[in-house]
Amino acid sequence: MKSSNYETIELQGNPASRANEDDAFQQHGRLSYLFQTSQPLKISQRKKSTIIGSSKKNAFEDSRITRLYFERYRVLELGRMWTICASIILMVLELTETYQEEIKTLLYLILILTIVSIIMTLMAYLAELEFRKRSLTVPKASNIFQTNLIFLLLIETTMLLPCPTPYTIEYKVSFSQRYSDQPRFYFVNEILTFVMLFRSLLILNIAFKFQSFYSNRVNRLCGIYSVEFGPHFIFKVAIRQNPYSTLCGLFCMGIFLFSYQLEISERSLLRTTTEIDQYNLKNSLWVCMITIFTVGYGDLYPTTELGRLSMTLGLFYGVALTSLFTAILYADLQPFVSELRSITLLDKASIKIEIRQVAEKILLNFYKLNSYLHRYQIKNSVNDPATLNRINQIQAFLQEGQQLKRNYRSIDTEDFIAMADRYFKDMNHRIKEFRDMLQQMKCQQYSIIERDTPKMRSTQKQCHTITAASYDVKSKDDQYFEQLIDSQCEHSELMQFNDDE
Repeated sequence: MKSSNYETIELQGNPASRANEDDAFQQHGRLSYLFQTSQPLKISQRKKSTIIGSSKKNAFEDSRITRLYFERYRVLELGRMWTICASIILMVLELTETYQEEIKTLLYLILILTIVSIIMTLMAYLAELEFRKRSLTVPKASNIFQTNLIFLLLIETTMLLPCPTPYTIEYKVSFSQRYSDQPRFYFVNEILTFVMLFRSLLILNIAFKFQSFYSNRVNRLCGIYSVEFGPHFIFKVAIRQNPYSTLCGLFCMGIFLFSYQLEISERSLLRTTTEIDQYNLKNSLWVCMITIFTVGYGDLYPTTELGRLSMTLGLFYGVALTSLFTAILYADLQPFVSELRSITLLDKASIKIEIRQVAEKILLNFYKLNSYLHRYQIKNSVNDPATLNRINQIQAFLQEGQQLKRNYRSIDTEDFIAMADRYFKDMNHRIKEFRDMLQQMKCQQYSIIERDTPKMRSTQKQCHTITAASYDVKSKDDQYFEQLIDSQCEHSELMQFNDDE
């Protein structure tokens, strides 16, 4: 009997096995056989549930599904970043003279990697669109043309399209040199390489997506507060979490980008139609560095139109980078609350020492004045110049002591005002909550009184009297704040601090 059960489990999907079962049932008429075979049939016909299949009927976001699509999107982004890095490395090798014999092979590889990068970019944006659909950020029926992803896709595709090819290796663009009218020329591949260098900015954009704060969980948190989970938000978080490493990465990428662009731009000045001279990359690095830091010594400068365009872009990049560095440094030098309290205590301690020194000087002058008057038996001290001089010194020290006292009281005045403002706002909120609670209690009492007996009513009045009496136990601070409340109108705030007054 056990072997027959196993056979029915294995052959349940075969029509021949089902026919054999019917014949066996008709021949033997065993009801036990029916009961034995019916249970495995139900088990075998049960559909297997999967993660994706179970989420299709769910109207809410499934974190398992969104995480699955998010990881798929990140894998595509990782592959895209490595293909772009490989194309830029091959481009740098193509610029050097060491690999002039393998130039066509390098150009073919760059072209293939460019095509692969464009295809992976399209796949990555489609994966991001599917991720947004699963996370309910965009409607499920929308396509990429109905979202803002289409604009980012067009921008990145435009940055990926220009690349040097083996088919344009012999083409040239001629022009006349500024101020000398000498004939110069660019190779078309050099201009395409100039534009291709902007791909390095895409590497920065993709690198931000592999930080610890770029995750599916952060996406859900952004959805709660209606924040767009994108490159702008990622850059802000990177500046706050890792300010100096982010700034260092931006600086290195800017130096690489604009230095190579300047070197390509100035190549036409170092050659004629018959010969190509050696070029120096160090000069390009120096000009790019002093441009990014907005110094500009003027010892070296670009002379071609393409070089000036490159340094103009580098100038804007340097101004933004310098401003960002200044903001980060200012925010980093701002003291924390504990540090501010320590600084305040140090200032108070130093002022106390100065007050003690002034008090010692005052007492010393009083002692000298008293001893001087007793020694010389001066009766009319008003006309005595030494006595007047000593009195003037005492008055000067007294004024200095008064000024030090005012400085001591005004050290933490601003902090005290902010603390008092916060305390009074908290008190206002608590009083409003207490008033609402009393209103609810009053309504509940009225509803209970209507149903209870007169005896219960008297008991509730006593309890209310005891409860009210318990609230009357107040400290000195509570009495002080009650006086402030009484001095204001009934529905106004306790105290307000205005900056313009």
